Amino acid sequence: MDQQNIYTGNTPEIDWSTAYVGTPRFYVRPDGVDFGVFALNEGVETILPKQPQQRYQIEGKPVEEWRLLLYSKTRGVVIGDTDFFTAIRRLGIGGYIVDDNDTHILLRALTLTELDALMR
Repeated sequence: MDQQNIYTGNTPEIDWSTAYVGTPRFYVRPDGVDFGVFALNEGVETILPKQPQQRYQIEGKPVEEWRLLLYSKTRGVVIGDTDFFTAIRRLGIGGYIVDDNDTHILLRALTLTELDALMR
């Protein structure tokens, strides 16, 4: 995932401290099922949990359904939402995950075009 400096052979330092830490919001579908949503904003490095269903509960029950809300600062609107786990797989395949640890991933800042592609 990291690009190696071809001159020194060193891997650049990855700084998690400047990234936005995703905070979930919780909602209830019309059928009464709780779900959680994380926002992914255009142009912002973001830290997201790998398994939010293991970290968050509502009234002692795990939240099983998770969505990723995609926001464009260029357009100033929400451009859509998508299944959290599907999006994370696609982001990993696309090389947008720049680092990870046992519990979280660090996403590089995505462009509007890249956010739009997550909707397809």
